[in-house]
Amino acid sequence: MKFAVGMLAFSLVVFASNGFAGTQPVCGTQTTSLGDSYDYCVHTGNRAKTQDVVYYFHGLWGNARQFFDQRRDTSWVLKRWAQLGYEPSVVTISFGEIWLLVNNQKFPLLPVFQNEMMPFLEGKVGGLGGGRRLLMGESMGGFNASQASLQLPATFSKVALLCPALTVIGPYSSPEDIDKYIARTKALRSRVNLMLGISREVFADEADWQSHNPFNLLTRYPGLIRPVFFVSTGLQDEFGFQEGSAEFVKAAQSAGFSATWLPLAGGHCKYNREALAQFFLSRIR
Repeated sequence: MKFAVGMLAFSLVVFASNGFAGTQPVCGTQTTSLGDSYDYCVHTGNRAKTQDVVYYFHGLWGNARQFFDQRRDTSWVLKRWAQLGYEPSVVTISFGEIWLLVNNQKFPLLPVFQNEMMPFLEGKVGGLGGGRRLLMGESMGGFNASQASLQLPATFSKVALLCPALTVIGPYSSPEDIDKYIARTKALRSRVNLMLGISREVFADEADWQSHNPFNLLTRYPGLIRPVFFVSTGLQDEFGFQEGSAEFVKAAQSAGFSATWLPLAGGHCKYNREALAQFFLSRIR
């Protein structure tokens, strides 16, 4: 199976920390049972203090080191955690720059993630033990985080969706609905076309898309153990993601999830870093 489709490829990130500041992750390459290789980075935390494992999904055109290289954003959160005495483990994987974590005929990725990648990566940090699985995704990675958290029930206790690629339109929406979306959100048409183009390469038809639509997944979620969502977005997002973020939080709350939306001024990809750090630090579900 080939993960690249046109400009589409698959990428994921998981990381671990050991006094974050000044410590470099250990990186390598692994091959899945499908025969595809991916890069990963592992940064082991202070296991004596916490056995939490934080998974991170990067954004468009990202890579396995993106989390650690974003000095004003995600790596800032690592340093803030260290200041607060919280040192979870973190790991990263990347099959390429553009990817969607789905489970369809073309890309059966979710089972590979759950059954192969997670055990392998958690083994690198000494296992989950008594810790929590936490999940963070930016932009495209925010969409991927919605898939992992909603299609793998009771796997992640807390999920941070940062400027997530969540919209009320889809790859097969009508031109009229797309025009209305652009006018309503003031998104750049070029960014919207890029987003929809990627989705059309992944989802074969409307039915395939609807089976992965995060709004539908919220209403179909089984069981009582539900992840807690934190969503933060810039209000001038060039993709228009601020609208979908707000609607996702409303839909999640209506479906019985705990969900918080923290918007702030700015474009893509702005989010509240301090609130993000505190969200994972709290033991409250």
